[in-house]
Amino acid sequence: MQDAKIQPQTQTSSGIPLSKTISNFPEAISEKKSALLWAMFIFGLIAINLSIAGYALAVAIGDQSFRPLPDYSAQAVDWQVHKDLITKSNRLGWNILFEHSKSPNELKIVITDIKGRPVKGGTGALMAFHFTRVAEHRKVPLIESTEESGVYYAKIPIDREGKWQVSLDVVGPQGERYFAERIVDWSFR
Repeated sequence: MQDAKIQPQTQTSSGIPLSKTISNFPEAISEKKSALLWAMFIFGLIAINLSIAGYALAVAIGDQSFRPLPDYSAQAVDWQVHKDLITKSNRLGWNILFEHSKSPNELKIVITDIKGRPVKGGTGALMAFHFTRVAEHRKVPLIESTEESGVYYAKIPIDREGKWQVSLDVVGPQGERYFAERIVDWSFR
């Protein structure tokens, strides 16, 4: 048996010498580089687009200002009940005054009736949130002052200047219900 030497292939299967194939021409090499460059450019644009979309999603999910109010859907369905409650509250003619109290993390609420007399013996709650932090919606019970009549306190930290949505829900001594919503602009100066 004769030893067969493996010889390098010098021509293609159709008989064209390998030195004459397209892959060896400088133009073909340049076209391959160009095709690779444009493919990388397109995939780069897709990657940039996905990065921007991912960032926008992270901001939308993580930012505290992009949140609906708690129980928003139920309030939207019962808007007429809410409107009627505000109408009944306006007929009572109570006056509500919100102030910073002397002690930290407290809000002072002064409630007077239509004749200017203090409303004593009420119970209820205060709900508040800063316009830029809806997810930090806070609800606290009212505590009636033992020293001043018609004065109530809510242990709620007003720690940010700006506009706050404040809602007060109070049941008076005769069982009358008063509901008020105010936009309060707090300034610490």
